[in-house]
Amino acid sequence: MNSLLALPAYQPFALFACLLVLKMTAVGFITANERRKAKVVLNPEDVSVNPGSHAEAQEAPATLRAKRAHINDLENIPGFLTLATIFTLTGGTARGGWSYFGVYFGARLLHTVCYMTETQPWRTASFFVGQFAQFGLIVQILLKAF
Repeated sequence: MNSLLALPAYQPFALFACLLVLKMTAVGFITANERRKAKVVLNPEDVSVNPGSHAEAQEAPATLRAKRAHINDLENIPGFLTLATIFTLTGGTARGGWSYFGVYFGARLLHTVCYMTETQPWRTASFFVGQFAQFGLIVQILLKAF
């Protein structure tokens, strides 16, 4: 474990990996809260643990929006965490870690806020900023590998 702590990018990796997982968890709670507020559940057995709710075949619109934001996180963040892990383990610089990881986290956070508040074109712009940060990591990893 001490050898991991000595890696230059370990500190930013640890911070931003934890923050990204917490952010994904928070969006999951937002989805559940939207479901609670709408009083609509998909599974009949969930009515018993959601007082005042009723089962329907489709989620409420606000719940679906939150769920799409959560799914977007689940589609994008694991790939980033894989790249960030490789970057860190291959001795990526602390400056690179703070920059790439920080930009990616900020972009994903802004993406979620924009998703939940229906804000375009900022949602799309923040998505692409995150993708550019990932691309930068890919370039750094490949340069080191070859």
